[in-house]
Amino acid sequence: MCSRLPVLGLVVALCLSSEAPAQSVLIHHSTSAAVVERLKTDVLPQGFTLRNAGDKSALFALDRGNVIQRDGRVVHVVLELTVRFKHKDEGLEVTASEEAVGTATAGMDFRRPVESPAERNNLQRLLDRVRTDLEARPLPLDSGAKRDSSRL
Repeated sequence: MCSRLPVLGLVVALCLSSEAPAQSVLIHHSTSAAVVERLKTDVLPQGFTLRNAGDKSALFALDRGNVIQRDGRVVHVVLELTVRFKHKDEGLEVTASEEAVGTATAGMDFRRPVESPAERNNLQRLLDRVRTDLEARPLPLDSGAKRDSSRL
């Protein structure tokens, strides 16, 4: 029994590490609407469309069309960029993740997180640009909020 514990631990670690973590930033003195507007300037020119947006989340989609799989099946693929917002005392926490969603005529649908390090890095850089741009904007005169000088 004891000899199986290390193997069980390895299996659990591999299962946990296979989930792609969402990329995130904390943006001071901003709103979800401002984040969505700023994201649109980057992702709409790439072909994404805004499917829906609210105070807690936004969904952008990029239709990749029909893609031939290795086994010869044709699958319609849509990349979904999901952005979630959480209001905190320190600011707005923004997390983002991407999934490839496939629909096949034979019913072999799938939803897979985009897990490549390059794609996660690109997503993090996008969020960092959004944060930098939004935090650089002047605060409204009536906001009562003070700029965080520790981040300069």
